[in-house]
This record gives sequence, C-alpha cells and structure tokens, in this order.
Amino acid sequence: LEDFKPLYRTAGVLNKGVAFIFTDKEIKEESFLEYLNIFLNTGEVPNLFARDEYDAIIGEVSVPYMALFKGSEPTKEDLWAFFIDRVRANLHLVLCFSPVGVKFRNRAMAFPGLINNCTIDWFLPWPEAALGEVAARMVLNNKDLQCSEPVKHKLISQMASTHRQVSLSTNEYFEQFRRIAYVTPKSYLSFMEAYADVYVKKVQHIDMLASSIRTGLSKLVEAGEDVARMKVELKEKEKGLVIAQEKSAVLLQEITASTARAEKKKAEVQDVKDKLAGDADIIAGQKEAVERDLEAAQPALDAAQSALSAINPKDIGLLKQLKNPPEIIKRIFDCVLILFGNDLKPSALVKPKEMLQLDDSWSSALDMMSKPTFLRDIFNFDKDAINDETIEVLYPYISAPDFTYEDAKKASGNVAGLCTWVKAMEMYTTIAKVVRPKMEELRAAEGKLKVANQKLAKAQGELDAVQDELNRMQKDFDEAMATKQRIQDDADATQRKMDSANKLINGLEGERHRWTSMSEEFANETLRLIGDVAISCGFISYVGPFNSNFRQTLLERFYKGCVDREIPVTSDLKVSSFLVDAGTIGDWALEGLPSDELSVQNGIMVTRSSKWPLLIDPQGQGLQWLKKREQVNGLKVTSLLDRKFRNTLEDSMSFGTPMIIENVEEELDPILDPVLDKAVQKKGKALVIVLADKECEYDTKFKLSLTSKLANPHFTPELFAQVTVINFTVTMGGLEQQLLARVLSFERAELEEQRQKLVEDVNNNKKILKQLEDDLLFRLANSTGNLLDDTELIDVLNNTKVTSAEVSEKLANAEDTDKRINVAREEYRPVASRGSLLYFLVTDMANINPMYQTSLVQFLNLFDYSILNSEKTANMLASKRIASIIDFMTFYVTCYVQRGLFEMHRLVWVLMLTMKIESSAGQLSQPYIQCLLKAGGALDIKSEREKPAAWLPDASWLNLIQLSRTVLPLRDVCDSLSRNEAVWRAWYDEDAPEAGKIPEYDERLDRFEKMLVVRCLREDRTLLSVATYISETIGQRYMDSRPLDLRATEEESSASCPLIALLSQGADPTAIIMELAKKKKKQVQSISMGQGQEPAARKLIANGTMNGSWVMLQNCHLGLKFMVEVEQTILKMDESVNPAFRLWITCEPHPKFPIGLLQLSIKITNEAPSGIRAGLKSSYAWLNQDVLDAVSQPQWKSMLFALCFMHTIVQERRKFGPLGFNVPYEFNQSDLSASVQFMQNHLNDVETKKRPVDWTVVNYMVCEVQYGGGKNHD
Repeated sequence: LEDFKPLYRTAGVLNKGVAFIFTDKEIKEESFLEYLNIFLNTGEVPNLFARDEYDAIIGEVSVPYMALFKGSEPTKEDLWAFFIDRVRANLHLVLCFSPVGVKFRNRAMAFPGLINNCTIDWFLPWPEAALGEVAARMVLNNKDLQCSEPVKHKLISQMASTHRQVSLSTNEYFEQFRRIAYVTPKSYLSFMEAYADVYVKKVQHIDMLASSIRTGLSKLVEAGEDVARMKVELKEKEKGLVIAQEKSAVLLQEITASTARAEKKKAEVQDVKDKLAGDADIIAGQKEAVERDLEAAQPALDAAQSALSAINPKDIGLLKQLKNPPEIIKRIFDCVLILFGNDLKPSALVKPKEMLQLDDSWSSALDMMSKPTFLRDIFNFDKDAINDETIEVLYPYISAPDFTYEDAKKASGNVAGLCTWVKAMEMYTTIAKVVRPKMEELRAAEGKLKVANQKLAKAQGELDAVQDELNRMQKDFDEAMATKQRIQDDADATQRKMDSANKLINGLEGERHRWTSMSEEFANETLRLIGDVAISCGFISYVGPFNSNFRQTLLERFYKGCVDREIPVTSDLKVSSFLVDAGTIGDWALEGLPSDELSVQNGIMVTRSSKWPLLIDPQGQGLQWLKKREQVNGLKVTSLLDRKFRNTLEDSMSFGTPMIIENVEEELDPILDPVLDKAVQKKGKALVIVLADKECEYDTKFKLSLTSKLANPHFTPELFAQVTVINFTVTMGGLEQQLLARVLSFERAELEEQRQKLVEDVNNNKKILKQLEDDLLFRLANSTGNLLDDTELIDVLNNTKVTSAEVSEKLANAEDTDKRINVAREEYRPVASRGSLLYFLVTDMANINPMYQTSLVQFLNLFDYSILNSEKTANMLASKRIASIIDFMTFYVTCYVQRGLFEMHRLVWVLMLTMKIESSAGQLSQPYIQCLLKAGGALDIKSEREKPAAWLPDASWLNLIQLSRTVLPLRDVCDSLSRNEAVWRAWYDEDAPEAGKIPEYDERLDRFEKMLVVRCLREDRTLLSVATYISETIGQRYMDSRPLDLRATEEESSASCPLIALLSQGADPTAIIMELAKKKKKQVQSISMGQGQEPAARKLIANGTMNGSWVMLQNCHLGLKFMVEVEQTILKMDESVNPAFRLWITCEPHPKFPIGLLQLSIKITNEAPSGIRAGLKSSYAWLNQDVLDAVSQPQWKSMLFALCFMHTIVQERRKFGPLGFNVPYEFNQSDLSASVQFMQNHLNDVETKKRPVDWTVVNYMVCEVQYGGGKNHD
C-alpha cells in the first residue's frame, strides 16, 4: 500500500499520468490482489491515507479545484471526489501475469476485476517469421561472418528453426519424462548474443592459429632452401680451405728456417747478455760500496756547505778590519791557507802556556781574503785534491779542544762556518783515502762495461733485424692461418647450420605434415563455423533443462537442420570438444565434477552461458563442484531463507566474490530480479545495481549461481528467461563410475590411488603437450630474420621436441597403465552397477510419494556400510567378495528403504528391485515389463478378434491378445484357449491358479512369463503371483515382514539427523517413541504444530540441543514454513550441540514438505504389515520378556496369543473396504496396549483375591469396550 501513496499524489495532486507495473512474481500474499481488485473496480483504495495525509491532500487539491470551478465553495467531499477523479484519469495499472499453471485461473475467478476492468493483451510465442527478422538483424549486419549471402539467409532460417524446434520439443519432453521446460524470447536473444560472441572468438582463434602455422611452415620452407644453398656454399668454402692450407704450409717452411737462424743468433746474443749481466752486477756492487763510504762524509760536507752559505762578503770585510782577531779565528784561517796551499809562517811557540800555541799567519790570511773570489773559491774547492801531507799539517789545528764551531761562533759569528768546513775537508780526505782506489777500479770496470755494451748493442741490432724478419713472416703466417681458420670456422658454422636445420626439419617432420594439412583445412574449418557455432550456441542456450537422452535428440535435430539447409557444418560434431579443451575438462574433474558427458556439458553451460546458472541438483554434485571450484575466490554460500541473505548479496556484488544461493524453490524473491537481469547501471566511474530502493555497488568479477534440490521443479517461464536452467541430475552411468571408484577405495585402495594419480598426471601431461606445441608454433611464427641464424631458438625448439617426445611417451605409457588398471577395476564393476541401480530405484520411489526422498549422501553412506560390513575373509576370492557385497548391499538398502515406506508400497519396491536386477542382467525385456504394467489396456475390443468364450471377461481377453504379441512362447495362446477352452476355464476357476500349472505352456515359461499369464487372466491373483516371482528370483527374505526396530533406528541417527515418522490412518508412533525414551531414560519434550506454535517449538529445539533431551514435533504438515527453519537450524549445527539430542518429527505426507529436511532425515513408518503371519510377528515384536513375566498365571501367555491374533485379524480386515468395515477405523497399537494392560490388571486382581478368571468380563472389556467402543454400527 505504501507504493500506492506516491502514485496517488502524482496522479491526483500533480495531475500527471503515471503507470504502476505489477508482476505476479511480486505477489507474496493473495491480499495484494484484493487491493488491486478494489482499485480496478472503484478507482479508490479505502483507508489508504491517514487523517493528516488526507487533510494535506485536501489542501493541495483545493487550489486547482478553485481555479477550475471559480466562485464555488467546495466541501471536503467535493475536493476528495475531485482528487479521486484525477487519480482514475491519470493512474494506470499494468499487470504482468503468467498464464502458466492454475494460479492465473484461480486469481481470475477470485478477483473478477482483473478480467472485467483490464484490457487483456495475450503475448503469444513469437512466430517463426518474427524470429527470422530478429536473426536477420544480427546476421546481415554482422561483418565478421565469413560466408556468402545465401548461406547467411540459410543461417537465419536455421536460427529461427532452432528456437521453434526447442519450443515444440518441450511438449514432447513433458510427454516422455513428465518434466516441464520453457523456451522464451530472451533465450532466443541469448542465442543470438552467444552466436556472435563465440563465432568471433573461434574465427580469431583459427586466424591466429592459421597465421602462426603458415608463418611456421614458411620458416621451415626457408630453412630447407637455406640448407640447399649452404650445401653449394660449403663446397666453395672447402675449395678455398684447400688453397689456404697450401699457402700456410709454404709459409710454415720459411718460418721454420728463419726461426732456426734467429734462434742461433739469439743464443749468441744471450751468452753476451748473460756475461755482461754478471759484470754489471759486480760493478754495481762496487759502485754501491763506494757510494756508501762517500755517504758517511756527506753529512759533514753538507754541514760545511751550509755553514759556508751563512758567510757573506760583509763578514769577511769585518774580519779584514781586525788587526788582531781572536786566536781561534787566526787558526781557522791558517787551516784555510793550508788547504789552499798558501804560505804560512813557520811554526813557533808564541806563548808558553799549558798548551801549544802556533804562530799565526794572519797577514797571509788577509791577502787571501782580499781576493774577490775568496768565497767562491771555497765553495768550489776541489776536495779530492787534498793529500795526506795537508791533513797531517792540519791535524795540530783541528785537534785543539777549542777548534769547534761553537767556540768559533762566539769569536766571530758566521765566519765560524769555516771551522766546520775545515773539519769536513779533513773527514772527507780521510774517507776518500780508502774509497779512492775503489773508485778507480770502478771507473776501469765501467769503461770495460761500456765497450761490452757497445758490442752487445750491435749484436742486439742484428738480432732485432732477424726478429723483425721473423715477425713479418710470422704475421704473414698468422694471417694465412687466420684466413684458413676463418674459412674453416665458416665451413664449420655452415655445417652446424646444416646439421641443426636438418635436425630441426626432420624433428618437425610430423608437425610439418600435420600443420600442412591443418593449413589446408583452415578455410574449410572457418566455413564450417557457420553451422558448428549455430549448433554449439543452441546447445548452450537451450538444452540445459533437458536430460541426457533428450539433449542428444535436440543436438541431432540441430545438425539435421543445418544439413537440410546446406549450411556448412562438421559431421559428427561433439559440442563438448568444440567448446572446451581436454585440459579444462581435466581441471573440472580434479575439482570434483564427474567426467561423464552430461556433467561435462553442464560444466560448459555453467561457465559459458551469458546468464547466471540455476542448477537442478537433487544429488548436490553440482553444488559441491561449484564450492570446490570457487573456494579460492572467497566464495559465499547462502539461501533465500538466511536472515543475512541481503547483506551477503550486497557484499558479494561490492567485492566481486562468487556467491551461491542454494536450496531455491520454484519461485525466487523478486529482489533478485535486477541481479538476474544483470541490470547494471554506470554512475560516474562506479557500477551499481538498484535492489528495491537501494543502490548497491557492483564489481564485474561477481558471479552468481543458484542450486535447487527439487528433482522435478516447475520453474516459471519468467525464471527460464532470466537464468540458464541446467539439469545436473546424476546419470546412471556417471554414478556407476563414482561408485566404482568408491568401492575400489575400500577394496583396492592402492589401485584407486594409482588411477587417481594417473588421471592427474595424464591431465598435466596433456597440458604440457598442448603448451609445448603452442610454444613451438609461437616461437616459429615470431622468430625474426633467418631461422637458422637463431641458434638459441633452434636449441629451444630441439629441447621442446625432446620434451614433447618424453611427454608423448609418458602419455602412451599412461594409456597402457590405464588399460591394466581398468582391467582390474572392471572386476568390481558389478558392485558399482548394483549400487547405481539401487540408488535410482530409491529416487524413483519419490515419484510414488514425495516423502520418500533420499539424498545421494545418505545412499553413499549405505553403500560404504555395505562394503565394510559384508562378509570378508583373508583369502576370499574376488568373485565371492563381490557377490557378498552385492547380496549384503541389496538386502541392507531394501531394509533401510522399506523402513520408511508405507505398507502398500513395500511390495512395489521389491517388485521394481527384482525387475531392475533381471533387466540389468539381460534376463527381462522392457516389453515384458510394459505388458505387466499395462497389459491390453491400450487395445480396443471392437478392433480385435472375437473372444472365444463368454465366461472370459473382455479385459482378460484383451490382456491375452497383448500377451500373445509380447511373449514369443505364448504367440498362439489365443488359439490354445479356443482349442482347449475347458482346460483353460478349469485353470481360470481355480482358487489359486498361480499355484497350478498353466495349460499347455507351463514347462515352456519362466517365472516372469507365468506371472504375466496370471496378471492377464486373473488380475485379482497378481499380487500373490508377484510374491511367488520375487521369492523365487531374489529370495524369500525380501518378502518377509520386518517389524520396526525403533531402538536400532534411534542409534543410527544423530543430533543432526532427525527421525521423521510418516503418519497414516491408525499408525501413530508416539506411544512407541515415548516407550523407547522411557527405557533409555530420556526426557521427551513434545509439541503439536499448528498456527502460533513456532516460538514454542523453536525454544524446545534450542533447549534440546543444549541439554541433550529429545524433542518431538507432531503433525508437522501443519507447520511447513517452520520445517524450512528446522532444516536451516540443523544445517548450521556445530560441535557445541549435545550429541544426545534427537529430533523426532511426525507428519502426514505433503508435497510441499522441505526436500532438504527429508534428505537429512531417517524416515520411518509404523503401519500394520500385510498378512496374518507378518501381523503376528509385528505384535510379538512389541511383547518383550517383561510383559511375558508380568503375570505368573498359566492362562496369561495363551491370552496374549489370542489377543495378538485378534488384533492382527482386525487390522487385516481394515484393508478390504466394505467387505471388512464400512468405515476405515483406526485400530492401532494403542488398542492392543490398553487391552494387554487390562488383562494384566484383571489377572493380577483375581490372583490376589483367589478367584477364577472372569472370561465374560475379559471378553466384554476387550471386544466391546476397547475394540468395539469406536465402532458406530453393530
């Protein structure tokens, strides 16, 4: 209603036209239509606006009212009528209802305004002409299509025909399999889009491959031409190599002779060098010794030189002015005079003192100093000219104690340097006395060395001349050898190129032939893409909802359409190979997708469809594959019932993570429509999707998948238009392969591990091989320049070829290994075949009653249990072990299934099981089975031969005719009946004809054929004949009744595995459940479901999961919505749940009961079994030892037997309708329990009082009160 308010204001206040579109998917409650019906009839929805909103509208419309009706004084009623008139004029409803199913019919009858006050526009399926026009727009405007105009027009016809064919095939599919599928125009548009996309990608792939192959082939051709050219070049180079070798040989002889001469001269020079080197070493030693001695005097000379440098002419001038200089000065100058060899005064004692004083020669010194060159002469004094005599004369002077630089410095400043100079001359002369002979020897030796060096230089010059000549010749020789080597290297390189090229060409010979054939085929392949892509895209867009057989039928029709229209198409096109490669299929298998063809096709549709996939997945295999496939991408799994569903959806779209919505029903929440339609809008730089009234961010990485556990859902055409419906129901062959792997994992674990590893290795090796081939082709196609010049590329290609050969060898070995493994695996295939047969028989029971749902997980647990618990000994033969598993599994599954079947369906199960076993063994044909089911029901008595006897009913005669046409040994049975009417009538009139011999044919018929005769002639005895057939075929134990063992069933369940008791008239398990709880000392909290009981039930379950008590939800068919919540609660249970908790559910069969909950649960029934014997066994099962020992009187056990026998008879009579009781009374276990309790009390009472049993009272209380009290007639 809130949506109507703004529409009313827009239409009535603003006076603007507005339309309200309402689809049947948005009808969550039928009350919505009540408001629409009222509006369509009156134009007004009562009580839509509150009082304040009403007053506001009155105020707003008063202005246009006064403008229209000037001068008037309107009342509120006038203004409201004016407002409503505007609404009626401006507001339009557009109702979009689907005519499919009974809802539209029921709504039209319940709300006549939908028909009476609406203009009905019935949108019929698009005609083929319209389909062709849509296809023409795509095909004729598509410039990428590489075909002629006539082929394009044929393709348009094929596309329209494909859609039309599938649309008509849905009716055929329903007739054959009772499954509904729809084809919508949106499917056709998706077909168009898929065709354009796949075709372009395929053409690009082929063009790229063609370009690479052509380039690679041209490179190989160029390499072959280069090899031929190199052969010619190599011959020329070999000739040049011979000439170069001859030239180098001549040069080598000349060099050898010159080298000998040079070596001789070199030896001579070397001898001289060696001798001179010895002399030079000796002279160097002498020179070093002399220099070392001279270095001892050098400091004194340096000091003297320094002291002399301090004397200047001024200092000399001052001395010359002194008449009588200090004594030390005089003596110093005497020494100078002595050294220069000037005259001195004779020595005389001047003053007799303590030491000798010589007379000075100062006047001579003055004369000497007067020379202008005095100082220069001292500096340039030849110290080597001093002799021993001079030193001897100097000795008295210099030996004087005061003849020191310091004393002289005190006397005359800088002139004191002459003192140091004199001493230095004396020291040098003393040293030179020893050194001089050495120096003379040194000079003599150096003179000799100089002469010898001159001779050596001459010899060296001669040697250098010889060496230069030798070097020239060596250079010529080296050049000749280099030329020869260059020619040799060039020839070797050419040879290597030739070898590499030959190796490459020979190595790629296989690829070259294959590439050549592929290159020739590319044009044809591109041409055939027109039809191939049409078939493949038709497959992706249309065949998802269909089963395996019907998919193949449709693909054959698509192919035939292309052939009939002469559209180029590949013969025997395999769609799965066309759309995906083997590596991708291998990856899917490793992710958990079964490897059968149907599953691969489903994988293609999930990954390649443009619409989100909706998986019909009753076994959950598709869901498990998607979970494993997307878990690395941050997968989110939710359901429409999840409270956080909206948040999960928004987060997944915002962050671009994959999302799975599981357990969807036949209708989806309308909030998903924008997501399913991919109604993405661009807002600025961001992408958004509008969910209801909220904008949500959208990431292009987002993926959505939906799964349903419904085995045969009826989805609406609108949903088919929005999603790609994919039938993921497991096939018998696919399940057989899975069960084979499962049984081998128990019986031959090492074999299965080896096979699994082999599958992984083969997949990896195929990928490597494909990658190597692609890499080889890529490198060939993208190499620049001459292929033979790129040695690195050649090495890579050779390595690639080697690796490819190794991988190919591994694949060949793997194929051999796989054959050996399969031989060993095939031995256990009968176990897998029986398991697959049993599972599909279990699922078929759900067609009889929707409550008989069993999940694949439950069945696999039964399968595993059978393998682990069947008879097994240490040295047991494999054949016996297999037979043991099959026998145990068949009976164990039968017991498990029959425990949850109603009594009337248990015989159906065993009969179907027997026929399936015989059919799979090839012992029973399908026509026989059809004859058993239908007999002559399809025949017309008027069109068949006249029956030979009036006593034979018409139906029996028609049955017999059909039998003669079906069973070969009975082909003349009609004639036999005519010939031996009396014999046949006698057999017909027998009370138990199934036990007697069939006239004329008994020895020629097998068990099933005898049963067919009974079924055709005496239909009333068919069930007894069926029992005989079953007992003789698979064993009597399958026909024996087994009482419900509730204790064992409870122990088999768990906290997360509820127990569902299916209710029927007179069968209420509440009492036995309570009794079991009492024995096990368990508290049972029970509640009867109905309106408003959900909170209390929710609380009971919460308490039970914490304290481990039992919870019983009774009559749950009255609270189906809550059952969905119970399913989610169980699925979310974790380890914190008390393991002692048990959930008991009692309900009557209901088609809307949640399938998921049924598949999680153990089903039980508690009906009285058929037959006196089975009824007594059931009653005896209830009588335990405590009951037998409760009374000690001898009559007690006899009374119990009589009571149980009567109880069985009463229950058995219920099944005969008016022949038994005219009302279906609910005689049940409570009647028996109450009667036993009364008899026990009565016997105990009479024993206490010592009275006999009052049989009248017992008879009255049991028969008249307990059993007769509920009857309403005598």
